Amino acid sequence: MDLSVAWNRLSARLTKRDVHRTIGRFNAVRKTYSLLQRGYQSTNEAHYRQQLNLRKTSLFEQISPDSCAQELRQRSVAFGFQLLPEMAAEIRQYACQNWLYEPGFEGEFKVDDIERGCLPNGRAVMRGLVKHPDQCPAIEQVAQDPILMQVARQYLGYWPTQVTRHLTWTFVSSLSAAEQRDRFLPLSYHYDVAGYNFMSAYFYITDMDKLSGAHVMIEQSHARKPFHTLFAPWSGRQTDEQVLDYYGPDRELLIEGQAGFGFVQDPSCFHKLLPPIKNNRLIFQVRYA
Repeated sequence: MDLSVAWNRLSARLTKRDVHRTIGRFNAVRKTYSLLQRGYQSTNEAHYRQQLNLRKTSLFEQISPDSCAQELRQRSVAFGFQLLPEMAAEIRQYACQNWLYEPGFEGEFKVDDIERGCLPNGRAVMRGLVKHPDQCPAIEQVAQDPILMQVARQYLGYWPTQVTRHLTWTFVSSLSAAEQRDRFLPLSYHYDVAGYNFMSAYFYITDMDKLSGAHVMIEQSHARKPFHTLFAPWSGRQTDEQVLDYYGPDRELLIEGQAGFGFVQDPSCFHKLLPPIKNNRLIFQVRYA
């Protein structure tokens, strides 16, 4: 990419005051921010921990936060998390009973309103975000888990000050593959910029394989990206060919699992979801920033 083009894109984002999405994609910025935030919190670390309302016991006692954070730094991902079956069932029931919305479109709907990827009025629906996920007790139990939070602290270098919950359906669609990719950008390889520094935990609430919306990622891509993608307009959206040519097919990881399966990831790595063909997909995400 021509340096003048890159600078123009950077300047445009700064002019819009989209600062964190502009510079949070640079690994050096994230490391610097961590050092500054760690120093700032060191004067009263107990206060920041208290603000998180952590539970006394963990669902993930088998996890070593230090080892998990180290694996995350090396691979962009770390595994070993698992929800109890009754918790996954509770979250799914909540997602079935509550109102959904699709960003960029008006109106609310419920999952039972969707038939062959469409609402009763004929509008095609790609995804449905569940409203008020923080009102589900099982979701709050995970979001306030002390070991999961300690993993975030070890990885970020400080206690997160923003912890957000996201519960999202992705529906089997009758649209063509090209139409789906055009309308729903996460079906293409991309990376997230969710703050000056960030980490996410993901839990499959439905069984996911390559026909049911499994997550796909490029290992170790959080720290090294093609130069031009750091200035791309939508988080470095790339074709499969572009990503695999740069990183090699051996770095691509298909993450399949049954309901309750979980993992943590640095979502600044290149990743995507496969379009569900067989079953609707429901995923729960906790984002730490």
